Amino acid sequence: MRTWEWTDGMAAYSVDGVATASRSNVTDFDEVSTIAILLFPGFSLLSLSSFLAPFEKANAILGRQRFRWTFASSSGVSETCGLGLAMPAPLRFSEVMPKIPLSGNTEMVVMVADGITDNGALSELAGPIRLCIRQNIPIVALGTATWLLAEMGALKNIECTIHWEKMAAFSETFSGPRMTDAIYTTDGGIWSCAGQISAFDLGVALLERNLGSHLTTEICKSNVVQGVRDHTHRQTNWFRWKSSCRSEKLPQAISLMETCLDELLPLERIAATLTISRRQLERLFETYLGTSPHKFYLKLRLDRARQLIESTNTPILEIAVACGFVSSSHFTKCYRVEHGCTPTETRFSRMNRAMMPRMARRRVTSG
Repeated sequence: MRTWEWTDGMAAYSVDGVATASRSNVTDFDEVSTIAILLFPGFSLLSLSSFLAPFEKANAILGRQRFRWTFASSSGVSETCGLGLAMPAPLRFSEVMPKIPLSGNTEMVVMVADGITDNGALSELAGPIRLCIRQNIPIVALGTATWLLAEMGALKNIECTIHWEKMAAFSETFSGPRMTDAIYTTDGGIWSCAGQISAFDLGVALLERNLGSHLTTEICKSNVVQGVRDHTHRQTNWFRWKSSCRSEKLPQAISLMETCLDELLPLERIAATLTISRRQLERLFETYLGTSPHKFYLKLRLDRARQLIESTNTPILEIAVACGFVSSSHFTKCYRVEHGCTPTETRFSRMNRAMMPRMARRRVTSG
């Protein structure tokens, strides 16, 4: 991969792999926009590649280098993704971020994370991030980078999203942001995204905003995509029963359950709210989900418990109570049956996974 040398000491990657002239030799430099990408430990390589794919294709379609990007990390050497691969990131956050508000060619700042990272890097980023927002430089958060922005205090009264596995923990931890389960959102100069494949949809949306919709079809065609999803699409739209369900009562029942995971609603009350009998409610769940309302409700609670165990440091007993269990032993028994391990084992497993990117990064830097 070739680099484009900047006269101020920063480096940007060429996206087509072709040797590119230095900054001083580019005649249409004013039309080239830089995307500053901040990588955090354990970031999702899928989110990163999905987001950049539309910009790469846009360059190819336009026949010129319209977009380029820089990679920065806390170490200024490299950052390790969730797969254990080290991504070269030869710039430090402290080298990149202070220069961005003064640069007229920075298109956006993209934060890529997949897990909860250390607070050390956040202290040096909080000020520059807020300055970028004030100067109308878009901030893009992929995956759990939304969590990092919330910790910086940058999401007060801002609509945002995060991967559905982290939604429960996010809502329990932060009260200022307005959480939604959309695949991506935009509010107040901040774009947030669930990450993974939805990062592609967000990348296309940003391109449409900058260059119009005429490139969208070609970009999708080049990436073998039958069209993109907009911000109205929800992360939960893929549930298998939604395409075949002909009753509006089932999603209403599930919605009631999801909003009352700590204090359980009796099935009779759910049925009465929907103006149906309990037997009718049971038939709906058996027909479309192949299970009973009671078992489905229990699974919702246990899934939420697992999300909280994996994404927060909240004591397990408090999580059990927050998910409607009055006995820790009953909670542990139900959890083991559903997930094949105890809540404590889940937490230890999460801690071990969190250490893997750091260990890999240490091996890279020491080598």
